Amino acid sequence: MPTVQQRPASLENHPIGRRTYRIPTPSIAAFRTLIDECLLLYITGALIHGRPRIGKTYAIEFIRRDLERRHPRLSIYRLRCTRSQTPSENSFFSALLHAANHPAQSGASRAALRGRLLHKLRQVADSKGDERIVMFADEAQNLHELHYEWLRDLHDELENNGLRLFVFLVGQSQLVAQKSAFQAQDKGQIVARFMVEELAFRGISSAAECRAVLKAYDQGEYPEASGWCYTRFYVPQAYDAGLRMLDSASTLWHAFEDAHIKAQLDGPVEIPMKYFTAAAEASLLVSSAHDSPTLTFDPPFWTSMVERSRYVLAQKAGGAALSAISQ
Repeated sequence: MPTVQQRPASLENHPIGRRTYRIPTPSIAAFRTLIDECLLLYITGALIHGRPRIGKTYAIEFIRRDLERRHPRLSIYRLRCTRSQTPSENSFFSALLHAANHPAQSGASRAALRGRLLHKLRQVADSKGDERIVMFADEAQNLHELHYEWLRDLHDELENNGLRLFVFLVGQSQLVAQKSAFQAQDKGQIVARFMVEELAFRGISSAAECRAVLKAYDQGEYPEASGWCYTRFYVPQAYDAGLRMLDSASTLWHAFEDAHIKAQLDGPVEIPMKYFTAAAEASLLVSSAHDSPTLTFDPPFWTSMVERSRYVLAQKAGGAALSAISQ
């Protein structure tokens, strides 16, 4: 029977304890498929939209790491689109330079900023040996029409230099309305470059999706190829006795569902990855000190883990903030 002393590494170094792991959801898998299709067919833009706090930024980081692993020659950047009342070309290109790890020089002209960015993007692409440049625009609902015009200019300038810019707009549902507005205003050149494809990004919304995610804890290994999956690493005795995270899918889903209903939260039950993984992580972190062959994860246990995830508190706080903004 395995014991704590037989673990191949210390608990302190495990990716769960350090929050350095990533697990895909069905929506992330669909996002990944869309990215692959765009890169394969040279579709240079897509918009990915979903409710606030549903896990889109988490998904960007997952996809970024996944692309770096599978396509090490790709140049990949993440642009954080901040809210502004009036678009500023200097601010926009300074943000792009920051995303490219190439800070803008104070007081530089717009032309200088553009030139500096083009040089940096070309330099990195040449060193990697791939003409494709991937840009994730996070919180893209904050972009104005002028931002899209500047992105279009950048796209065209890069193309003239033998490079292809792929822009993936990730944000809230306003992105879909923005696309419709561009189409109504005969701004087809923007839509054609950046908005051809659409994907609705959702949180975890069923017991089946819970199962798909929890299964990863029973399959992912640390250290790699060690035979020690995440579940076994934290509760080896219970694991050897048959405990598996995926078997808790229905129970965990009902715990989130009950919490959502009892708190009278608005909208359908869609659990952001941040809070779902918080509950899953808590279950293993808490249970590691109580491991035994008879350890079980019963409904009261999962109710407690959902509470510890802070899902309800976060949704209430977010809802209050959105209400204040809309008033």
